[in-house]
Amino acid sequence: MKNLDFNPTKSTDDFRKNYKLHDIAEFNGKNLLTQWGFTCHDFGEDNRYKKVWEKGEDKPDSIISYKDKSALLDWKGKHSSTWLVNERAFKSYQKWSKEFGLPVVIAFFVIGKNDEILSRNFAVVNIHTCSISARKQWDKNSTIQFQKDIPIFNKANLLNIVFK
Repeated sequence: MKNLDFNPTKSTDDFRKNYKLHDIAEFNGKNLLTQWGFTCHDFGEDNRYKKVWEKGEDKPDSIISYKDKSALLDWKGKHSSTWLVNERAFKSYQKWSKEFGLPVVIAFFVIGKNDEILSRNFAVVNIHTCSISARKQWDKNSTIQFQKDIPIFNKANLLNIVFK
């Protein structure tokens, strides 16, 4: 196992609090998908309670389907409209997309202080414009940033961009 070359700035509880935003995004996103006639099944694993969590193959959270077409989808809950994804996760999403021949959708939900959804957008790996962020994050991870003009997460956009 690799030793960390930094001191984590977040406690276990603080780390798990990050998942609160993810859970809000996932709950609301799955409700919308159901209302729009999509099916949604779990794909990735929830690692937040694992004692030791090594770098590895990140998996999108879900497989979504509409009629006879499917896509992989990962939920991202954020406090700001900066569309960032861990570079390691992004590369894994590219691998999963190639392996299954499916698009990978990253759904970004911006969540306010009172847990309200402020905006919903999405990017499709290998379709929407992105670049490596100029600086690394607090945990020394590199991130990929999607452009500000990614589409709104709604049924029409999913059908026109992902399920055409």
